[in-house]
Amino acid sequence: MKALIIGAGIGGLCLAQLLKKNGINVQIFERDSSPSERMQGYRLHLDADGISALQESLPNELFQLFEATSTNPLPYTTILDTGLKLNKRFPIDSYSKTEHHVESGVAKHLNVNRSTMREILLMDLDDVCNYGAKLESYKTDLNGVTAYFEDGRAIEGDLLIGADGTGSAVRKQRAPEANFMDSGARAIYGRIKTDQARKVLPDLCMADVFTAVSDVRKLILGVGPVIFPVRPEAAAQSLGINKSLSPQDDYLGCIVSGRKEFFGSTDQEIRKKTSDELQQLAVDLLSDWPSNAAAVPAAGEKDSFFYIEMTSSIPFTLQSHPNVTLLGDAIHTMTPSLGRGANVALRDAAILGKELIKVFRGEKKLAASLKEYEAEITAYGFDVVRKSAEKGTKLLGQDPLPC
Repeated sequence: MKALIIGAGIGGLCLAQLLKKNGINVQIFERDSSPSERMQGYRLHLDADGISALQESLPNELFQLFEATSTNPLPYTTILDTGLKLNKRFPIDSYSKTEHHVESGVAKHLNVNRSTMREILLMDLDDVCNYGAKLESYKTDLNGVTAYFEDGRAIEGDLLIGADGTGSAVRKQRAPEANFMDSGARAIYGRIKTDQARKVLPDLCMADVFTAVSDVRKLILGVGPVIFPVRPEAAAQSLGINKSLSPQDDYLGCIVSGRKEFFGSTDQEIRKKTSDELQQLAVDLLSDWPSNAAAVPAAGEKDSFFYIEMTSSIPFTLQSHPNVTLLGDAIHTMTPSLGRGANVALRDAAILGKELIKVFRGEKKLAASLKEYEAEITAYGFDVVRKSAEKGTKLLGQDPLPC
């Protein structure tokens, strides 16, 4: 069996690791020219779904490396008032709607640096990763799939997996009936080194999964720590692993988010702003709070700020297909209100990988496996999409999903 994965994000890479570990021929095709071409974010919160998927998928030494470079925060989402004083502290599983993890005894939480985790996911995949490979279309028949790329290549395989994000080229052909909506919410993201963060934030912000401050307009300042137990550049050597990771400093991810009207310009104009201009905009948005909250984004790292327009998929019924499927944001993009998008993508990867292993071993037919996989991930994934939208509507004033 030969699997073609479109997209080298964390979901596609997790799937590739699981398939390769089980002897399945896999090729990844990424439109970017390199892993570092685009800014893809900073801190990610992983819950039991994401952590379990990585443990199932990665070789043991890579999972050890992942754990060694992951922050073990206190399991709380904490709310401060605009004076940066403690208001409420929620158990993270209650806040994120993952109480089922507590009930089943698997609840666990890590804060990870996205680029470090992606470096780990890319390890030992050099021979199967193809960069600068932008998919144009595909054709299928009873014998498999042919993927056609912008550079003229035509690659054949037994199945095609669209792990290529919200703008998925695979989904546009596979499920043209799928619709996505502008949530009406926007965000400016940046990074603050911990030595600077300690000067402007309470100590609990260095300990909990995530800390947020909100005003009456539903404008939010949020921070989440990434404090490495072992520095990435030293982690592999400390474990006796012959690998290397890029150097990283401890930091807090910082977000200023709210309705798009608060940002004062059109999306097209804001996209043109430099990191310094976005940082100043974040400072200005918090300038009338009674505390010195504006000092938080002001303390951010130079050139670390970028702008996000929050999008949500609209749940729909995905018709089955015998040899083309979707994964992660390509099928169920969600707003970040619950911090679950990465976890759902990783869970998708583990479920699909286990189904494909059964096909590879002759235990199931491919079409039947894909149908069962899609039934599970659309039921679960769209449930999280709905809950994320509900939380976002309440906290950020995002537009609700249509009925």
